[in-house]
Amino acid sequence: MGYRLIASDMDGTLVNSKAELTQRTKDAIIKTVEAGVLFITATGRPLCNIEIVNSLFDADMPFIVFNGSAAYMGKSKKKLFEVYLEHELAKEAFETGKKRGIPQIVWTGPRLWASHLCDETLQYSKFSGADMSVVNDLDDLKGEAEGISKVLWIEDPIKVKTLQREMSGHFGEKLNCFSSMPHFLEFLSCKADKGIALAEIGRLYGIDKSEMIAVGDGYNDVSMLEYAGFSVAMENAPDDIKSICDHVTLSNNDDGVAVLIEKYILA
Repeated sequence: MGYRLIASDMDGTLVNSKAELTQRTKDAIIKTVEAGVLFITATGRPLCNIEIVNSLFDADMPFIVFNGSAAYMGKSKKKLFEVYLEHELAKEAFETGKKRGIPQIVWTGPRLWASHLCDETLQYSKFSGADMSVVNDLDDLKGEAEGISKVLWIEDPIKVKTLQREMSGHFGEKLNCFSSMPHFLEFLSCKADKGIALAEIGRLYGIDKSEMIAVGDGYNDVSMLEYAGFSVAMENAPDDIKSICDHVTLSNNDDGVAVLIEKYILA
């Protein structure tokens, strides 16, 4: 099969545990693009936090951000699409988190908000590279030009697993609720996930899902792993993620994405 697109998750997949792109991975990505294959980074990060990959390209490449809520071109920042949470559902998730005393993050397009200032939200702001303001009531954000892209809870990883089950049961199909990283629980529109975004990128570029490879390590990657013609899990992924994939590559600390590219794209 001559693959025309490879979509890769970022944290836990493309970058190592130090959030670094190794030279082998950089070289593999560059050679992929030079071979005429579209390389898509599909991440939960905002657009302002993807330069580690965007800087590798001379061309304007698409990026899926906010776990599929939006897609932008990396160089021009042209918006390809964005899906916002219904305001009342976002407010319900936010108020539920407030009652439980959970540190929360809210994104309205490129703007970052926090339920309150604490170690967790300040660390998130530093990680994202975005300036942060405090919001106590999501109704105060109705005047924002952008809608609410996502609400994110920051909690102990063990509690996140319990909260995910509880919130998924509470909201059902009204919104997407999943853990993107062990200490994050995210709430997105039910019309937004990486699989939906990947399908839209394919439509825009005329690439069928049978011509796509998707690689990831987490539950927020499941939709794109199920969509792509060839699905690959990282060795560091949970066993139930591996079980739904066609192939398992090496871990993110062992250049797993580069190994995948060398075998299935460059060979």
